Amino acid sequence: MKIALMPNLTREKAKDVTFEICEWLDKYGAEYACIDNDYSVFASINNMKHMPFDELLNWCDVVISVGGDGSVLNAAKQTINYMKPILCINAGRLAFMAGLESDELELLKNLIDGNYEIDQRMLLDVTVIKNGKITMNSSCINDVTLARGELFKITDINVDCDGKRSNSYRADGVIVATPTGSSAYSLSAGGPIINPSIEVIVVTPICPQTLISRSTVFSSENEITLYCDEKSSNTHLFLSLDGDSAIDIGLGDAIKIKKSEKVAKFIRIKNDAFFEILNKKLLGK
Repeated sequence: MKIALMPNLTREKAKDVTFEICEWLDKYGAEYACIDNDYSVFASINNMKHMPFDELLNWCDVVISVGGDGSVLNAAKQTINYMKPILCINAGRLAFMAGLESDELELLKNLIDGNYEIDQRMLLDVTVIKNGKITMNSSCINDVTLARGELFKITDINVDCDGKRSNSYRADGVIVATPTGSSAYSLSAGGPIINPSIEVIVVTPICPQTLISRSTVFSSENEITLYCDEKSSNTHLFLSLDGDSAIDIGLGDAIKIKKSEKVAKFIRIKNDAFFEILNKKLLGK
């Protein structure tokens, strides 16, 4: 098996965990490589190959991301067009999406032997329209967040479903999440936890100025449109996908969100059920 290693070297533990991973991969007879930019960190590993990113992703069978949830999200978005499955090994904190913890590396034998399952996760395609023109087309795995920025003023955001008004939130912002993202920022804002095997879109207001605002769960076949209400006192908002750098959104701009035709593929080696993992990570059970 050929494995592309993508460690997040900004994580304190990621370097040491990657060295340990390589020891186990040597023991199990796997080939492995990293991108050229990371090679200087791992030059002392005799069997470590290195190559440009495109060559690496065409060469490998699977990708191992070393870090936390942010690391695996970044790796998934970088590799989505190559359709390679990803195994996340936790070198961060909670890491809901981790397939293995750093003290479970002996289980990499299951990866080498092909004893694993692949979970396909839904993505969202996001289009920003300004003055009738498309200014951004992108995809996300967790969530889309439209929220106030520098101004500490509440805002009014309209939510349309398939071109018809669904809701209007007077709030700090709105989160549109996939089932994968339902246990991230959306959960912190009071949204429901959705099993990732169910394909839906969840819209959750952030700090709504009402006692009765709740999340809305839409079909994955619906197209959701977000835009600032013209009567809002704050018409300067920011849009962020999976927590990446935000872009300005103004009055008259529209954000269209729908299920992507692409999917992210995550490797599952252990048989832990989704809610078992959630309880372990959140409640320590």
